[in-house]
Amino acid sequence: MKPLTQAEKEAIQYTAYRTVAALAKNTSIPYCREIIQRIVDENKAELVETKSYSSLPYLIELRYKTSEHIIREGGYQQVIELGAGLTPHALNLKQTVTNYIEVDLEENSRLKRRIVQELEPSLTVHYVAGDVFDSHTWSRLNSLLKPGMPVAIFAEGFLIYSSQEQRRFLGENIGAILAEHDGLFFVEDAVRFHPELQGIPKIKQFTIALTNRSKNTNYSEPITQEALTQEWQDMGFIVKRIEPEKKLETAYSAEDEQILDTLKHWLLFAR
Repeated sequence: MKPLTQAEKEAIQYTAYRTVAALAKNTSIPYCREIIQRIVDENKAELVETKSYSSLPYLIELRYKTSEHIIREGGYQQVIELGAGLTPHALNLKQTVTNYIEVDLEENSRLKRRIVQELEPSLTVHYVAGDVFDSHTWSRLNSLLKPGMPVAIFAEGFLIYSSQEQRRFLGENIGAILAEHDGLFFVEDAVRFHPELQGIPKIKQFTIALTNRSKNTNYSEPITQEALTQEWQDMGFIVKRIEPEKKLETAYSAEDEQILDTLKHWLLFAR
């Protein structure tokens, strides 16, 4: 599997700051504002400026709250968060999850560890610093899993940039874990998987901006929900579609509500 380029890594690290900044600005999710303050204290205020970050910030809250809803509702005590960024899932799930594993690139992982230790010194989180498209990362991740305990695996934000080859690599590794431990893999729905929305001016502008910012051309190549579902089924997963958590604090328009009504997330299970 071809690893991420340096340009892709830098763009991913950049968007990690903006995601938690959008949550801090638009929601009352615990720890978001504290994380932002610590980033500002490290003279990185320009990284968390949200004015030009996203015209669809409600999608960030949507995926965040749906992820936690799935984990809490399923009573999962073992969790793998791929591309964890700086969002505070581990902090907010500390009463539910006993074995929390975060995977992210070195710079983000190092900063996240330092901030979390300052906010909750007693919290135990396993930080795996590495590229999710590198087999060595998965070897380290597997060594941290506890036997006999189902695992919830999820990824917010980076699968929308993935190629079919990258999804196949992830599917092979995730499928092996679910076959051994049981559990599920949560995949967020996104406007990339709805070509019928690309004619909306707001969506078109968003797609162009996100493609330019991420240094990744995959996002500008929409695929349908049906095609993505078929991909997961061809990899051997049982696929279930669910409605996202729509009780949002982030403001959105009537047009945005129509977009929200098209979304259904994926839950993947081992056969």
